[in-house]
Amino acid sequence: MKKAKVVLLVLSILLCSNLLLAIIINVPDDQPTIQMGIDASADTDTVLVQPGIYIENINYNGQIITVASLFLTTQDTSYISQTIIDGNHIGSVVTFESGEDSTAVLFGLIIQNGFGWGGGIYCSQSNPSLENIIIRNNTGGFNTSGSGIYCIYSSPSLKNVTINNNSTVNIGGGISLCLNSNPSLENTTICNNSAGAYGGGICCISDSNPSLINCIHWNNIPQEIYCGLGTITAIYSDIQGGWEGEGNINVDPLFVDPENGDYHLTECSPCIDAGNPNSPFDPDGTIADMGAFYYDQLNEVNDNVIQIVEYDLYNFPNPFNPTTTISLTIQEESNIELSLYNIKGQKIRSLLNNQITAGEHSIVWNGEDDSGKKVGSGVYLYKLHVNDKIELVKKCLLLK
Repeated sequence: MKKAKVVLLVLSILLCSNLLLAIIINVPDDQPTIQMGIDASADTDTVLVQPGIYIENINYNGQIITVASLFLTTQDTSYISQTIIDGNHIGSVVTFESGEDSTAVLFGLIIQNGFGWGGGIYCSQSNPSLENIIIRNNTGGFNTSGSGIYCIYSSPSLKNVTINNNSTVNIGGGISLCLNSNPSLENTTICNNSAGAYGGGICCISDSNPSLINCIHWNNIPQEIYCGLGTITAIYSDIQGGWEGEGNINVDPLFVDPENGDYHLTECSPCIDAGNPNSPFDPDGTIADMGAFYYDQLNEVNDNVIQIVEYDLYNFPNPFNPTTTISLTIQEESNIELSLYNIKGQKIRSLLNNQITAGEHSIVWNGEDDSGKKVGSGVYLYKLHVNDKIELVKKCLLLK
């Protein structure tokens, strides 16, 4: 035990950036675990987890730290499916107790096979951030609640989280909220969870008030959402059976393969571009999708739409300083809008919004926003709407 712990501490010193790396190293008589990395951490440290299956139940022990797969540093989403904490059906897989605030983070892992109150994640008087997480196949017994997540006096933040195939014979198959728990759910997919009593997707009781934005709730039994004493605010979400709120829809999300746990959207999904238009754009530069996984339209548009609809869009030079010429080609007279956005998805400049004739057109951008202020160096997106429909999104790079 002592030797394995020293290995973790040496790695944290070598990284020289408050990082603790939890990796599987064959050490005589023992093997490092994620919990060892947590126990060796101090507030603000990060425990990075190599791909693998870790059979254990971890507890943050009131520390404000980050536990993350290497996805945190590589941006390779495959690490989510390769990095698993398996609770072996013995209690909660991950426990957050009093002391954590929004700077405690769980990032980029699969949480599975827990049992009991909060079989997947148990939150008591804590407000952690859960990002890029899959919570699946956790169960609960007769006197338990919240097989996926259980919250009491807790308000975690969930972003790009998938909660699926969790079940309980009691209440709250996916999430159970109790006693003033007010989590925020953004781009979260809650599907195929079940409860014996009520609240297959979410069970909200005892003055709890969660908020949902850009979420998908589908095929949870017996209800998508059960609301006792409390309120649920949902906007721009796809909720089976419907739910009152701006931008909400009630239509099959058309997942790729939900029976086998693939909750990506197919190209015909009604959830594409159906999220809050004021949310940050998806990485492909389009309006936010609903659900945990966005549908990448950029490659599809560039590869297919140009050939079929025959629109063209490019800029030269690229990179540029101080000006670049954006050229577009259309085959018939159309209403054209051409706008520029920063990498956060904020519109900074309207270059064209008019009816124009067929043919090639060019517009010079001088690196200024709509107020005439010079913008800084960085990546910018320019987006072409034809007759109020997004057709092409391209990137340009301003270097100063």
